Amino acid sequence: MDWGEAISRSGYVKKVGKGNYMTMLTKVQIWSSFLLIILVAGMLCACRSPAPEVANEGELLTYHLEIDLLGAKHEASVDSQGRLKTNVELSSADGAISLSIDADTILLDKDGEPLQLIQAAIDPTLPLPPEDAYIVGAVYDLTPHGANFNPSIMLTLSYDPDQLPQGMGESDVYIACYEDSQWDMVRYKQVDTENHRVATRIDHFAKYAVLAPKPSPKPPPKPDLTSMSLEQALSSGKPTLADFGCATCAPCIAMKPVLEELAVEYKDKLNVVIADVFEHRDLANQYGIMLIPTQIFFDSSGNEVTRHIGPWPKEEIIAQLQKMEID
Repeated sequence: MDWGEAISRSGYVKKVGKGNYMTMLTKVQIWSSFLLIILVAGMLCACRSPAPEVANEGELLTYHLEIDLLGAKHEASVDSQGRLKTNVELSSADGAISLSIDADTILLDKDGEPLQLIQAAIDPTLPLPPEDAYIVGAVYDLTPHGANFNPSIMLTLSYDPDQLPQGMGESDVYIACYEDSQWDMVRYKQVDTENHRVATRIDHFAKYAVLAPKPSPKPPPKPDLTSMSLEQALSSGKPTLADFGCATCAPCIAMKPVLEELAVEYKDKLNVVIADVFEHRDLANQYGIMLIPTQIFFDSSGNEVTRHIGPWPKEEIIAQLQKMEID
């Protein structure tokens, strides 16, 4: 008996063919490798994103969506991708708040999962209004925060016109969003002044309210620089800045706002007068006005100090006032 047969009978080696032997250890290694490949493949499949859950006939699974607007409840359906099955039109019992959502709108929570609850409640802690507006009525807290929609959905809020500031037109109201401790105006709006409702489109949930802008303060009336004659100004005991020009002269027109600002800023220290050379030809001749605009500074005694021809920048006029010790 040769060496190969001795080992074969011992059970450690099987004779496969003439001069060819396969050990049991080799078989174990092959099967171990095969099992390892299957295990790795299974782990890779488990790491892949799961396919959308499907029901019969290849349809996506349906989830129930509950909508609660101040106690008025409605149920709708979304699929596992968050897509709304049907149009939704819902209002609170008092009509204070309404939502309009089109079919096929995708509704997802902050984690990207299908939305299963929409809730609107009145915020018991009224936030401070922005500096330039009033809050009209309640602030509505729409939850869950972080939920988002594609495309946007329609939000409609009612308001009481008796709560609007006096003189405020209903067409000026708008809806604003409050989050991160600040108000942001939602640009799109539709105001129904007959039913006292304002609508906008939103793409996420936060706090919303109707706001009315504060009236802009009226600017102070501009001084009439032609109300005082040059003669009155020169005899008042104050320095005088006289501007010689006319109403149709472009540089003269450009000078007028500068002169009006100086008249306000130096109200108690300086007279500012505009003299139309066509209406006061005698003055134009008296002071030798050849070109317009021409500005002349007079001291408190009515004596000419200096003159300038053409547009005169405000900062240069102020520099001249400082030379005359007029601050």
